[in-house]
Amino acid sequence: MNYFPLLKLPEEIKGLVVERVARNSFQDLYGLKASSKSMKALAERRGVYHFYDVLSVPWGLNMPSSLLKSCYAEGNPSTLYIKGVQFFLSFGLKEEGLSFMKRAEMQDVSVLCIHTQ
Repeated sequence: MNYFPLLKLPEEIKGLVVERVARNSFQDLYGLKASSKSMKALAERRGVYHFYDVLSVPWGLNMPSSLLKSCYAEGNPSTLYIKGVQFFLSFGLKEEGLSFMKRAEMQDVSVLCIHTQ
């Protein structure tokens, strides 16, 4: 079977590939980062954290807080949703919590659809 050499793609296309992989799974993204220095650089650039699906990661894995902070700083919909639930339920700040959840919904409706069923 012939394989297409991913590293020969233009930088813009490689960036899109990294974003798609980030949407699919953390495991795939870390595998991609380990594959080459250029892929690692693309995976660590600003903007990729926006695409992580934090809600698909098992919470028993002790996700680093720096990763959550980076995702939140990028406006990641799943971290906005988590922050909204935290404000709403843990802190009793209903309006602030709903505001975060609405921001998450405006970016990615599936965040609310999947996790409210």
